[in-house]
Amino acid sequence: MRKTLTTLIVLIVILGLAYVVRARGAAERAEAAAEPLFVPVLVTPSVQLVNGQMLLYKATNVSERAGSMRLMLFNDHEGGVPGTYEDFTNIPPGNTVSYLYEPPKSQLTLGATQIDVPEAVRAIFAPLPGDDPGAIRRIVANVQIMRIVTAAEDASPSLEPPIMVPLEHCNFEPRGFVPYTGGRWYWNCAPQMYPFDERWRSGGQNSAGAQ
Repeated sequence: MRKTLTTLIVLIVILGLAYVVRARGAAERAEAAAEPLFVPVLVTPSVQLVNGQMLLYKATNVSERAGSMRLMLFNDHEGGVPGTYEDFTNIPPGNTVSYLYEPPKSQLTLGATQIDVPEAVRAIFAPLPGDDPGAIRRIVANVQIMRIVTAAEDASPSLEPPIMVPLEHCNFEPRGFVPYTGGRWYWNCAPQMYPFDERWRSGGQNSAGAQ
């Protein structure tokens, strides 16, 4: 009887270890499959310019191979569809690209006053559709508010000191075991502060509070 009980205990332990090893392997495979789906981007807040100001967007490829990216510009009312975008393909290693944007005018209401000013604009530096989803990991970017002024003495143009616009690193991340199990996607705009490890997630978990 004692021998049978010992054999049963050993068998249960072996089966338990086999289950843990198998589950860990499945979790690691799921994490490896999920990692390429984490799409890093750079975003700006909505920026309200005054008359005469423009926005200068700059991005530098700091990697050792060519890379591509898309700059998408949105006003406050366009939701998820950019009104303007610019594709930069095959940026050589160490090179910088730039895009100067002057928003169209619209009416801004301040209290009881309405004035014509440039539309507010926000930006996303993102990978090209169908291209490397991790492209922005190799990009260093900045955004500057610029204005050209004319000297009264000789009417020669010059630039005012630029105003830097803050950038935020965000991830567009899958939630739930991915791919292919119905997991949802979320914006995570503090990935360096709150990293999510997909290894332990299963479909439908932790959907509340992650919106």
